[in-house]
Amino acid sequence: MINFNGKCFSGYKDIPEELLSRLNTLPVYTHHSLAFQGKIALLEPHYFSIMANLRRFRLEIPMDFTLTYFQEQLDRLNSYQDNGFDIQKVTLKFYRSRESIKAKAVVPLFFIMEMDTGSWLSQEVNLILYKDHHILANEYSNLFQTNEALRELGRVFAYENGFDSALIMNDQKRLAEGTHGAVFLFDKGQIQTPKLAEGVANTVLRNTLIDFIKNETELEVIESELAVYSIQKAEELFLISPQYGWLQVEQFRKKKFEAHRTEVIQQNFFNFLKNQL
Repeated sequence: MINFNGKCFSGYKDIPEELLSRLNTLPVYTHHSLAFQGKIALLEPHYFSIMANLRRFRLEIPMDFTLTYFQEQLDRLNSYQDNGFDIQKVTLKFYRSRESIKAKAVVPLFFIMEMDTGSWLSQEVNLILYKDHHILANEYSNLFQTNEALRELGRVFAYENGFDSALIMNDQKRLAEGTHGAVFLFDKGQIQTPKLAEGVANTVLRNTLIDFIKNETELEVIESELAVYSIQKAEELFLISPQYGWLQVEQFRKKKFEAHRTEVIQQNFFNFLKNQL
């Protein structure tokens, strides 16, 4: 189901031609979130993340983009067609309404909100390393949209070779992220994850999980530079993203991972998210 700038449709085929004609470019910015029983989890941090990124992309933000605006748009979708999904994957895509010109550099935007069934936990995930292209280790890579095409190439590569997901390195040949989310390693009582300067997508879910582990567990979280071989030393490994949920990794190369400690974190964090509505 689709909400096109406040108007709801069952699918793209139902959108009038005059509206579809505006989709002649790629979205400037894409934002993903999870909703439980129709309510967006972590609404406030999602809202501030959206506003900050729209400013960074030099878009004219409408005055009605208030804290509750995007929840109201999801409510419209659910009222238009009640699907009964317990977990919903909500995708927001923002476009420039017209081409920027010298006389009007910052132009208005329009958005598309798509809602589909979401999933949270995937187990027995097998990984491969994607080496054809690399993420640049800079601040621009922190924007989700920057490397989405590269992630898609990595996903296709993994599927073609019989794997569930792939790891992506940055241009310094260090671990950046996975095709299906941010990478977290558990080893010797510590949770390790690549720091933002390594080119990681700066998502609300990643940041919230880091804060949750710091505040609600006895584990230490270390954001740092991680060599690919450090994965072989880890006891447990998982990926996380709003699009794919929590992916518990079973094997990378010949290394097989356990899931005892991170399974507990996964369940507690899932319960935490359901209470952040």
